Amino acid sequence: MNTRTPIPTFILKTYQMLEEQNHSNIVSWTAQGTAFIVYNQQQMEKQVLQNFFKHSNYSSFVRQLNLYNFKKVRSNEGQIFKHKCFRKGMKSMLQFIKRRNQEDLIAPAIQEEPTIQVKEEQNLFKECAIDIKETNNKLKEDMKLLQETSSYLIDQMQNLNHFVYNQSVDIEVKFKQVGQMLHAINEELRQENKSETQTNKFLGEYKSIKDDQFQESKIGSPNPYVDYNSTALNPLDYECFIDSFL
Repeated sequence: MNTRTPIPTFILKTYQMLEEQNHSNIVSWTAQGTAFIVYNQQQMEKQVLQNFFKHSNYSSFVRQLNLYNFKKVRSNEGQIFKHKCFRKGMKSMLQFIKRRNQEDLIAPAIQEEPTIQVKEEQNLFKECAIDIKETNNKLKEDMKLLQETSSYLIDQMQNLNHFVYNQSVDIEVKFKQVGQMLHAINEELRQENKSETQTNKFLGEYKSIKDDQFQESKIGSPNPYVDYNSTALNPLDYECFIDSFL
């Protein structure tokens, strides 16, 4: 059974300094959590170092990091320090950080621990990939349903447009038919009125002629049995009048 190696005091305090995050505007983990960055060296000396170490000298702090094989990386934001076993949220790996003269003794253990961590990260990535794949499949199904619904609505709109157009055409045709029927009725009434007018005209002319003939016959041969003031037509005369129209 393996026993845990004590964590160096300097390394542990540096880790605690970053985990507290009370001065994240001065020093903090990087976004990936694989290193930490010092934004302001002067503020680091005045406000941070004295809270965790016996000294507040920034140069001494950097020399200590070098003794534990921390690598300094230049950045526009500040000074970045990184170590393969110094990572955010991985406090158990701090025991593998040793001074330079001790690293050769613990090299196998350092290699074993990151391997376990890498496997855990790989499993986490696999789970995330599965979740992303399932979410993607669900989105595809939703998109397919939306497309089918959209196609159905488009078909319904087209059918409605065709129905409205056909109804408008039918109404227009019916209006034309009604108009033609009204025109025909008006024409028929006009012809009937014209025929009635002509009939009344002929009757008036015929009556006038018969009156003239009657007056002439009355002067030549009076008949005491005839009512010369009567305007009634003789049946024979009426038949002759009707025949004149045929």
